Amino acid sequence: MSKSLLTVGLLAFSSLVFAAKSYDLNFVTPTKVAGIELGKGAYTVRVEGDKAIFKGPHDKEVTVPVKLDSSAAKKFGYTSVESSRKGGEDAVKLIHLGGSTTTLEFSDEGAVSSK
Repeated sequence: MSKSLLTVGLLAFSSLVFAAKSYDLNFVTPTKVAGIELGKGAYTVRVEGDKAIFKGPHDKEVTVPVKLDSSAAKKFGYTSVESSRKGGEDAVKLIHLGGSTTTLEFSDEGAVSSK
């Protein structure tokens, strides 16, 4: 009995340790990510496999495909967003994740889902 409780406790702890890290972003204008418009405001983004999940105001989640690039020579000092302006709209192209060597790359279209 005590071994099974210990095992369950260790499994629960390990799932907390390996939970996906999230990064904070703030969009000052409505911005498109992979063809989906996100309103202005505070968001968190986390990566699960080949998907980026944006969680914004009112706990709404948007999932989009993402390409990961971990080839940076050194860790980024902070999370930053590179975007372009096309037709009067901002579109996210890259997000450099602070404290890592990872860059998220987004295409112009291809949203997976929103909740």
